[in-house]
Amino acid sequence: MNFLKHCSQHRWIRIPACIVITLVTLWVLLCSWVNWSGARQWKATQAMLKSEGETLDFHATMNDPIAEDENFCAIPLLKDLALVVDNDTSKGAPAEKRKRLEALKLPSESKGGPRPKLSNAALGKKADLKLWADWLRTEGSLPMPADSGDAARDILAALSKNDAIFQELAAGINRPKAQWTPEWKTRELPRILFDVQLPHYSGQTGLCQTLALRSIAAARAGDAAKAHESALIMARLSEANLNDPFLIGLLMGVSGTSMFRNVTWELCDAHAGTAEDFTRLEAALAKLDFHPATLRAMRSEMAGVANAVQYLKDAPAEAVGLFEMMGGDGTARGGPNRRMVKAIPSGFFDSSGAVLADREFRCIIKPLRDGGLLQDYRAANALENEIVEMKRHVWTHPSWIITELITPVISSVIGKVIYTQALVDQSRIACALERYRIANGNYPDSLDTIILANGKPLPLDLMNGKPMGYRKTAEGRYALWSAGVDGKDDGGKRALDEKHPETTKFQDPKYVGDWVWDFPKQ
Repeated sequence: MNFLKHCSQHRWIRIPACIVITLVTLWVLLCSWVNWSGARQWKATQAMLKSEGETLDFHATMNDPIAEDENFCAIPLLKDLALVVDNDTSKGAPAEKRKRLEALKLPSESKGGPRPKLSNAALGKKADLKLWADWLRTEGSLPMPADSGDAARDILAALSKNDAIFQELAAGINRPKAQWTPEWKTRELPRILFDVQLPHYSGQTGLCQTLALRSIAAARAGDAAKAHESALIMARLSEANLNDPFLIGLLMGVSGTSMFRNVTWELCDAHAGTAEDFTRLEAALAKLDFHPATLRAMRSEMAGVANAVQYLKDAPAEAVGLFEMMGGDGTARGGPNRRMVKAIPSGFFDSSGAVLADREFRCIIKPLRDGGLLQDYRAANALENEIVEMKRHVWTHPSWIITELITPVISSVIGKVIYTQALVDQSRIACALERYRIANGNYPDSLDTIILANGKPLPLDLMNGKPMGYRKTAEGRYALWSAGVDGKDDGGKRALDEKHPETTKFQDPKYVGDWVWDFPKQ
């Protein structure tokens, strides 16, 4: 008692004590205000989404299950490929199936050097099968025969080692739908959606590359049936990825579809297949519709980031780990950050979740839903620009911290998507042109008389809403083109990097040429 009285009489103790009490009081009041305003903002954002017919329920973004006998992915080799047994991706029958498929992957390099490149339809460049055959003989994983002088037949003979797996995959290509199993709508999900395991994506790129090589070799060897079989398997895998409710599934679909487009170009170049073959190929391409796939992925992304923010609010220990990685170089800071994060009011997370959901809806989902891929492409930079602006005004927009950490680079994703959709549309027209050539002996003078196999008109150029550019060439072939990023028709002219044409980024916003499908002399 005397000690307290003694302290109160000393100014050097009384002033700091008053300061501390004042600061604590201000902090309590600030936290109360942040919690109140954050909860209010979160509630208002949820109400806005509901009024727009949107939701943050992740399950609502998923496709309904389909009958097994209609599902390509329900064939024995692929059934439950996405299943994880006992939280261990190396356990159980699904893991064994994944290993079988991953075994088809060719190494990226060997004693013969880096793996050769496949076709590049964007440049009108065919795969060098002689180079491939020589590399495979050095690499050694396939039983390459002695050089017969026909590289295509030699490669096809070597790949026959895996014909049993190829036939298992081909058994399902006529099923009308493709969706990975177990269907996501029937599965129990982790508390934080970012913890969902996706083992079925592992090895798919390698599998598609091997299928592409098989298709190209078969086309040049004169085995059109095998060439189209491999191409259709690639298409069904991409279709299944696009039906997954994940952004990574969309990107896997982009990658697989780009390879499939190159294979389709090779089939057209080799005139490999009957009218019926190209009709089936055209139907498979029609199922690669990136508008609903992108909308589903963006809705699930919005639900996922909102879920992550709310999880951090309820599990501050996890928030510590997130904020410790804020240095940008991937190293943990530790120390004071732990105490600081634990002191963050819960309303900060509510506010961050509201900001994320609001901006993803306004800048990505609404333009895509109401205006389509092109409008979304033009609006895609808005979200990133808003984050930059929030960062400049950190005191009025502190939620930029979580927003920047969690939000992906959406503009880059949309750029890849719209480019790939344009490639799909070109490929469908190319299939229609092959059917016309088979029926008439040559290509048409214009696209005016061409329709799709299903009786519908040809797809318009996604970039300007006009018919695709087209002309017959002196070699009896044709050039087909989209106006490209700038929407300007340059008459089928590519704008390639002068020093390294193969590095040209066609979907880059700065690209000023057309996206061309043609058959230059090799």
